[in-house]
Amino acid sequence: MTTPFSSVHLPLTFPMAEKPMLKIGFIPLLDCIPLVIAKELAFFAEAGLDVSLSREASWASIRDKVKFGLLDAAQMPAGIVLASGMGLGASQPMVTAIGLGQNGNAITASNPLYDALNPQNLSMNSESAATALKSYLKTSDSELTIASVHTYSTHHFLLRDWLNHYNIDPENKIRQIVVPPPQMVDAMERGMIDLFCAGEPWNSIAQIHQVGHKLLSGHQIWENAPDKVLGVTKEWHNHHPYTHQRLISAILKACLWLDDEKNKRLGFQLLHDSHYMDIDLGNINLMLGKHRFSPPSATFPWLSQASWFTRHIRNLHQLPDTETSAGNTYLTGVYRKVAELMKLNTPSADAKAEGIHSESWVINGTQEPIEMPPDMRFR
Repeated sequence: MTTPFSSVHLPLTFPMAEKPMLKIGFIPLLDCIPLVIAKELAFFAEAGLDVSLSREASWASIRDKVKFGLLDAAQMPAGIVLASGMGLGASQPMVTAIGLGQNGNAITASNPLYDALNPQNLSMNSESAATALKSYLKTSDSELTIASVHTYSTHHFLLRDWLNHYNIDPENKIRQIVVPPPQMVDAMERGMIDLFCAGEPWNSIAQIHQVGHKLLSGHQIWENAPDKVLGVTKEWHNHHPYTHQRLISAILKACLWLDDEKNKRLGFQLLHDSHYMDIDLGNINLMLGKHRFSPPSATFPWLSQASWFTRHIRNLHQLPDTETSAGNTYLTGVYRKVAELMKLNTPSADAKAEGIHSESWVINGTQEPIEMPPDMRFR
């Protein structure tokens, strides 16, 4: 059971923030909404923070601006944070103490490819879509160009998981490239890519503009998969531990507010009304991505999920499977400290079984049992 939003108050017992004025980066995606809600509903202000949100063009830009101190923190794919701790992608390690939600991704095919894969426009699952793609690749002489939003993004790893699970070689007749989320639709319209995996609303925008068609939802590959986190450098966290705690508390309150479906719809519309996104969301099915923000299942920095990302990063670079401590990057203790001060329930353990539950299930919590959502893979 999730704590009711009406009973949540930010604690008065936090030590003073070392740095109350902050700049936080985001990419215009529906899942940036926890940051927007924390800003627009004054949860950051309630936590004693003066936050400005900075819309950025790409995940690489966000990573570099956080690295160089141009941003204090940012929404970013969990894999970027974990890769930095492995000495990959960023010159200094980053950490996270909170997830920013689950789901929200989809795979979109260009119109010509979609017509070839699904000429009868049937509803497809992960297996039928893979079977159609495998058949296409066998008979086609041309190479497919597939885009994801970053090398270490959930999107890229979900794509590779899906292809590998159904014995499709991601290196055979497939060229994989990186395209920033806001540029996906334009790249597909120009014929630069045949298929992409990105977060909403860009799959819906491609369909509305008749550029492409959704082939598969991310939650059909891994239901309620983790995705973005709030990333900071380890050095920033060490110098601003109380500021970091206050940030987490405001975002947790925003996620609790978003746990109500009506609030979630209002929040998504706020993205456009407050000019965080320059596209009209009026014609989009805002529930298509099945975004979940429910604490603690969608916000706790699960070490088991960190292990999933780390394994994919190692496989990508063919690195040895040596033991690494995800606890140095996923700061479960910081999350627990903040949640305790906010009187919120937290899981008793830092890790859990991943990807095997077809129905809701229950784990032990520090206050009471926690109902977890299904997390089955390859629906």
